[in-house]
Amino acid sequence: MRLFVATLGTETNTFSFFPTGIEDFRNTLWCEGDIETVPASPWSAPAQIWVERAHKEGWEVIQSLFAFASPAGLTTRVAYESMRDRILDDLRAAGQVHAILLFLHGAMVADGYDDCEGDLVSRMRAIVGGGTKIGIELDLHAHIDDTLLEAADIITIYKTYPHIDHAERAEDLFVLMQRTLAGEIDPKMALFDCRTMGLFPTTMEGPMVAFTQAMFDAEGKDGILSLSLNHGFPWADVHLAGAKMLAVADGDETLAERAARDFGERFYRIRADAMLPFTSFEEAIAEAAIKGDKPLLIADTSDQIGSGAPGDTTHVLRAFVDAGIRNAAIAPLWDPLAVRICFQVGVGARIRVRIGGKFDPNSGPPFDADAEVLFLKRNAYQDHINDERINIGDIAVVRVEGIDILLTTQRTNLYSLSLLTLHGITFDDKQVVAIKNLYKHKDLFVDNTRKQLFVATPGTSNPDWAALPFKHLPRPIWPLDPDPLGLD
Repeated sequence: MRLFVATLGTETNTFSFFPTGIEDFRNTLWCEGDIETVPASPWSAPAQIWVERAHKEGWEVIQSLFAFASPAGLTTRVAYESMRDRILDDLRAAGQVHAILLFLHGAMVADGYDDCEGDLVSRMRAIVGGGTKIGIELDLHAHIDDTLLEAADIITIYKTYPHIDHAERAEDLFVLMQRTLAGEIDPKMALFDCRTMGLFPTTMEGPMVAFTQAMFDAEGKDGILSLSLNHGFPWADVHLAGAKMLAVADGDETLAERAARDFGERFYRIRADAMLPFTSFEEAIAEAAIKGDKPLLIADTSDQIGSGAPGDTTHVLRAFVDAGIRNAAIAPLWDPLAVRICFQVGVGARIRVRIGGKFDPNSGPPFDADAEVLFLKRNAYQDHINDERINIGDIAVVRVEGIDILLTTQRTNLYSLSLLTLHGITFDDKQVVAIKNLYKHKDLFVDNTRKQLFVATPGTSNPDWAALPFKHLPRPIWPLDPDPLGLD
């Protein structure tokens, strides 16, 4: 067997002002073949799994480009087209291949392309014809419609939010592809539009826990090969946005359609209870001013880079100072210039520095502060699951009026407590800790905080959906419209 493997992805916030260019991909994942040589990360792991599994089977593997960028605004046309065309050229040069495995995000939007994944895979299908099998793994915050289903043979999607199952879904896809090539199964896919948008966590609590388990339980039974709820990415104003249920059945498209509708309607009925609740900014700061036996955790949701925001607003910092909150930490805050200045003066220095608020019209005002430099590190990282590491560039930790702030040169979320502990920031003794995350941290702070608040802070990724200036979002769609499917 001859297998072609590639990766291309980013999550595009169409309300973000700053574009995603080639350098943004190079800063997160950029590998031109030999993906085995790259450190394991959530972006490299799927392709690494496929290459390893294929080699064990004795297959020939043709590796193309592996590129991933942190979420931001529209990918530039030249960046997308150059990466797309590199993959297409490699595919042409490969000659006949029996299968293609792709790790894509699913919510990549470029200048001139609302559906980068559909564009790429459709062009690949035109090159290889109908005899080659194409399998795709997607993030669950994807946008998909029949364009991708018609071009691909098998699609698997993360089942967990926070995303902790990228490796498992890569394994699922390889096994399904292996069985398809062996003639054991004949995958048929169907999609059901749930007419819903929002954020629906799947771990620890809430109705999505049982719903996700029900998908697992149904797989491998009665002809169902795979089930995936594509949650959709709510900060994208594109025509194919919104949650959709995907089913893959063995040789029976009608069965796939029934399963997609069944599980799609199940999700629709729990959507309101499953939606992540948000706390107002004012309420969160008032609660942060109250001392407790454990730290309060504040998620600065509107400026977390996982949704395409810049990650450099200072609204929480200013609110802490104004409220007299001093024993606190804020992490991470993206400010390459401030980090550079800190390295120039060194640990122990006291400087007047401008923090944050520099990069995007949504960044808000910067914060001018007298700061003490506490910690510096080049080429820093934080740990992740499966022995993976998340590179965060150079970092500086400064103290401003009793508040420890972790500044980075590379935009990142908090993936583990090691973001704090590896860089000199203590956690247990803080009154309040604010992190620029949405939800991926939830399971990390169950026992070591008195409460976690998901706060509707000012910023690019406003969770007040009605306040976003949608122009292309398909309507009707919940919660902007009360009951699009008429099932309430």
